[in-house]
Amino acid sequence: MAPLLVLYTVLLSTHLIFFLFYSRIVKPKTEFQKVFDTLPAFLLNLNHFPTNFAQDITKYTCLVKVPGLEILFTADPVTMQHTSSTNFHDFHRGPGIRDAFNALGESIFNLDGHEWTERRKIYRSFFNIKEFSSLANRAILDKVERSLVPVLDHFASPKQGPQATVDLQELFQRFSFDTTCRFGLGYDPKTLSVPWPEEVPVVRAVEDLTEVLISRSTAPPMVWKLQRWFGIGQEQMMNKTVKILDDFTSQQLSRLQEERQKGCGERYCLGMSCISQSKADEKIPKDEALALILAGKGTVSATLTWFFLFLAEHPSAEAKIGQEIQDIIPDDDVNKFHLFNTKELSKLVYLQAALCETLRLFPPVPNLAKGSYEPRVLPTGHRVGPNTLILLSLRVMGRLMSVWGEDSLEFKPERWIKEKGELKHEPAHKFPAFNAGPRICLGKDIAFMETKVVAATIVHNYNVQIARG
Repeated sequence: MAPLLVLYTVLLSTHLIFFLFYSRIVKPKTEFQKVFDTLPAFLLNLNHFPTNFAQDITKYTCLVKVPGLEILFTADPVTMQHTSSTNFHDFHRGPGIRDAFNALGESIFNLDGHEWTERRKIYRSFFNIKEFSSLANRAILDKVERSLVPVLDHFASPKQGPQATVDLQELFQRFSFDTTCRFGLGYDPKTLSVPWPEEVPVVRAVEDLTEVLISRSTAPPMVWKLQRWFGIGQEQMMNKTVKILDDFTSQQLSRLQEERQKGCGERYCLGMSCISQSKADEKIPKDEALALILAGKGTVSATLTWFFLFLAEHPSAEAKIGQEIQDIIPDDDVNKFHLFNTKELSKLVYLQAALCETLRLFPPVPNLAKGSYEPRVLPTGHRVGPNTLILLSLRVMGRLMSVWGEDSLEFKPERWIKEKGELKHEPAHKFPAFNAGPRICLGKDIAFMETKVVAATIVHNYNVQIARG
């Protein structure tokens, strides 16, 4: 532990010296600015600033400059719209982001410009195919009936004893991993099953990689590159993590290639499309498969975990969801076990409102990176250049009182429902949980369907209590 402590002390001290002697914090004439006293203070309090800034100010933007590093931190919705939609083609993924996300290789998440446009066209056309939507829906509904329910029944069985518990986060991670692999790779790894596997290396690897990529996207490159060089912190597990995932995707893609040659298998899974489009390039399907797993698994599992924590703290919201479910299912099933279909799920307005509220407060991706091709002035008044990393804090954006009202920090699903009981749709730059503009998530509808069916199944058929301590 001593070497680690020494290294972190050196890193923070170095940042402090840079800040005191070289940094310039640019403050436009607008009144909504607030900056940190030091860069180390910002880094040390990174996990706490969403709530603090939502309470203290209406908008937050801060440009920090040190030698070799320029980062604009902002939670301004207008800037979000400007960079992600209105002036989309003037901005890219951000300087250094492709390097930070090197594990995703040539996937669409790492592309810009013409390459991204062409790849996006392929994906958009595929997501619009009826057969793919049917496959995704079938994969999710089947997983609920054949895996989620048996696992929950297992842990709820009297044989497990009154003190039996299950890690819901782990359960949701395995559920979303299996479903994503099913409609993405035409294969169900069955990590969610009875008996309950104590450890699933590939699922753990996805979580570890996700944590590293989020950490890299918010930390100065010098920090994570030094960690990688010394082989410490989160970076020490990267080689092992990437190898586990590389072996898994390679195995599944080889299987898909064989099935394609034999004319069998899931014709409309996303992996099969990648293979047919990539021709002789074997790396692109592998990169896209990994990106798909990270995107599909992360959104669903994180949202469901926070959702049930919110319900535990807000029993009135859970009661309203339960009543809404009883109103739309057959009378004979009100007090019986019930599995939901897509038509029933579409009627659950309050449930979707509660999920939107969860995503507002805890978006799966807390920050979004951008960079400008040319020098320009943003709506905040800040001048940025090609070497400026623009970090848009989606978590702060979802808590701004100027946007969401004085109760912006409260879990309140009612804010998403109109007077006539219909779901209220907010513009993506205000609610960017699924990104905004041309890069908006193509799997948004699938993610909502997946979270809704899991949430409805558990709320109606089970009584979940959070184990404290």
